Amino acid sequence: MKKVCTLTCAVFCLLTLFGGDIFAEQAVFEYPYYLVDAYDPDDSCWKGMGVDGTWPVPVDPLRWLVGPPPSAVSGVTLPTEHWVELRFCGSLVDGPGQDMFLIEQGQCGEQALIFLTDGAGQEYLLDIVTALDTQEPNSTKIGLDIAGIPLHFSPNAVRILALDLEGGSPGFDIGSLRVRVHAQCQYIASCPLPCDGAKNVPPNVVLSWASGCSAEKHIVYFGSSLDNVGANALPVSNPPQPQDTNSFDPGWLEFGKTYYWRIDEVNPAPIEVTPEVSPLVEDTSRVGGQLVRGRPDSLWKGTVWRFTVADHLVLDNFEFYRNDDEIYQTWKEKGRARVGIATNPAYKCWQSMQFWYYYEPEFFAEVSRTFDPPQDWAAMGAKVLELFFYGAADNSFDGQMYVTIGDGSVTASIPYPGDPNDLTKQTWQLFRIGLQELAELNLAHIETIAIGFRSDPAKPLSVGSGIVYFDYLSLYPSLCLAENRPDADFNCDCAVNFEDLKEMTADWLDTGYHIYPVAMPKPPLAWYKFDGDTNDSAGSSHGVPHGSPTYAAGVFGQAISFDGLNDSVTINGAFELFSKINKKITIAFWQYGKDSPHHTDTICCSNYTYGIRNPTIAINLGCWQQPGKYNWDCGYPWSFDNRLSGFHGHKREWTGRWNHWAFTKDATTGTMQIFLNGVLYDSRTGADSPISQISSFEIGSGWYGRYDGLLDDFRIYDYVLSQPEIAYVATNGTGIFDLPLLSPADLFADNRINFYDFALLATDWLDNHLWP
Repeated sequence: MKKVCTLTCAVFCLLTLFGGDIFAEQAVFEYPYYLVDAYDPDDSCWKGMGVDGTWPVPVDPLRWLVGPPPSAVSGVTLPTEHWVELRFCGSLVDGPGQDMFLIEQGQCGEQALIFLTDGAGQEYLLDIVTALDTQEPNSTKIGLDIAGIPLHFSPNAVRILALDLEGGSPGFDIGSLRVRVHAQCQYIASCPLPCDGAKNVPPNVVLSWASGCSAEKHIVYFGSSLDNVGANALPVSNPPQPQDTNSFDPGWLEFGKTYYWRIDEVNPAPIEVTPEVSPLVEDTSRVGGQLVRGRPDSLWKGTVWRFTVADHLVLDNFEFYRNDDEIYQTWKEKGRARVGIATNPAYKCWQSMQFWYYYEPEFFAEVSRTFDPPQDWAAMGAKVLELFFYGAADNSFDGQMYVTIGDGSVTASIPYPGDPNDLTKQTWQLFRIGLQELAELNLAHIETIAIGFRSDPAKPLSVGSGIVYFDYLSLYPSLCLAENRPDADFNCDCAVNFEDLKEMTADWLDTGYHIYPVAMPKPPLAWYKFDGDTNDSAGSSHGVPHGSPTYAAGVFGQAISFDGLNDSVTINGAFELFSKINKKITIAFWQYGKDSPHHTDTICCSNYTYGIRNPTIAINLGCWQQPGKYNWDCGYPWSFDNRLSGFHGHKREWTGRWNHWAFTKDATTGTMQIFLNGVLYDSRTGADSPISQISSFEIGSGWYGRYDGLLDDFRIYDYVLSQPEIAYVATNGTGIFDLPLLSPADLFADNRINFYDFALLATDWLDNHLWP
């Protein structure tokens, strides 16, 4: 019996390969098998420690953090607000001692937040971790225990969010991560790669999975429709099914398309298990025209998995060549050409290809790369080839810069169509080629690509020399160029269709100008106007500023401005203040978030201790990635039953403009509500935990991180305000909300959405503005 065993699913493969009998349930320590996401908010590209510990070098979080690390001294540097999320082949479980071990390279006191997640948006903040602070280049082994964590989901991933810029890197340097997972032997295939729901999958991905217990063969179903993996679907025909190996190469896949796959496991004989373990396939006499060994209950139908292919392919970004010799081994020099690597300039990350050229009528300068195996650009749906270049002021050039593409039989040469003087400009410029113009090429079999310089046939005696830098050679499908996009293209796909109409109809007849009924509320328990200070205008629970918060124009007078790094306000007498609150509360404020890399902003938070105590109260807006997530936590002890959470409809709901928020809870009815600009935004029931055990409270910082932006008119009430009372508070009693619309569908720019906007949308209806 032949099997392919990948590092990503080593646990399950090893259990199957060695020992014959398999324990029904085991807990083992495992490295990540999949990178869910790697968030680089400032687009600075990933750096870290190389195999020999050298810093900085370009690193790939996928290659460095999935599976065992490249070495004991390698690592990925996470500056402030950078994070990675790593998934495991099994659910994280508690066991004797510590359940998670994290290696941080360099002992300089760096900190990070550790989250347990389900890999699909649900998370629990487990702890804050701190490296040792010896100022020595040694590693810190950090252990964490997950005993007693009140989760309402099965955690199978860990998110690591860097907090500070300490250390020599600077940043939190992840060497490796291992966790204890529940490695239950399954009779169906498991641990798919790509992971179920994965996005940005390379178009040349090879699928793999962990074999089911006692599986002798595998039957692969694959396609771009659910019908390809349904009950009446046929398996793939190449290779013939069933197959021995637990991997499958589907060939080159199309950019941006979602694919579905399923693996049915064939066992040598019936297995005595309960039906709940896996669904059975009743008729297994023949699969793909071949007789399947075993009786009907020896075939175990697998789960349907899906993934989405990336929208482009980077053929070369020149990042991982360690020296000139390595790039020369890939890009072969011809004529009067010489190549090397350069760190300045670089288009996006760390390196570019430096190209010294000399040409004259009898000589040219060219570098070429061969693809082995050849690439199928047709199957990918590639329509555009892009290459960035950067010139030098003293370049001598009156010839042609060109790109040549070859299919093994035919070559096509495409001269740069722009101004030859572009090669003397010290700025990054784009050489873009529409592949539909290369009719002579077989795009399904591309073997070579070359970049070169030569004399212009129109100037047969031209001579030139100089240096040009190249970066990010990439393939794309048809592009949605910014200059082509119609105004009614709300989702930025260069087409005006039902997706955009849906956006407009969702806000139909809405307007930014509203007058709501008002009712004067009772006095607040605490009121922070932030008019040049942090005093409590309603009582004596004055705020104490930390860091260096400043003041700027607000909705009413001034507002306080937090930098997202060190600024916060601690409330004096928080215990006395919140001792007056037990069952009902309202927190209301005006908020203007900044368009910054911060997506973990905590507006306010009660007392908490990482890893020991979760807050009774916490408000977070714009968490993680755009469009952002909001969390309203209220209740002791903390639980998901006392959280109101969701995703923002628009980025502008928390950043780039003033919005009024009000958060309420009534523990007697179990109701939690959120109001945005005077209107009920979200609500839930069943949240009946009391509001107690509060001894500290801060604004502008807390559980999930610090806030970056402005706050004004921050109020705390000991009862649940009605909608008229919230409107009164937000508008100083007028009930008038005169704000820009949150929706982008206001095409007529009159701060309302009606038939004027629909007429403009209809003008571009179903037009295709993609290029080419």
